[in-house]
Amino acid sequence: MIFSPGSGPSRREFFRSAARYALLSGLGAVAVLTGAKPELSGQRCFNRGVCNGCGVFAGCGLPQALSARLAGRG
Repeated sequence: MIFSPGSGPSRREFFRSAARYALLSGLGAVAVLTGAKPELSGQRCFNRGVCNGCGVFAGCGLPQALSARLAGRG
């Protein structure tokens, strides 16, 4: 195979494309990491659904605790 020097993209175009795809990949990774929901594997309610005064309320990701936190803000 014979390659002529003028047939492909220039070095500047190559680096521009490489930077563009690296930036897009980085933005995609940030979007995935910020959009991921916390995993609730193994979480159980220790206080029978009563969130007020619960010791793990601040870090709890169960739906009832999330609703209680939203209600407390409003």
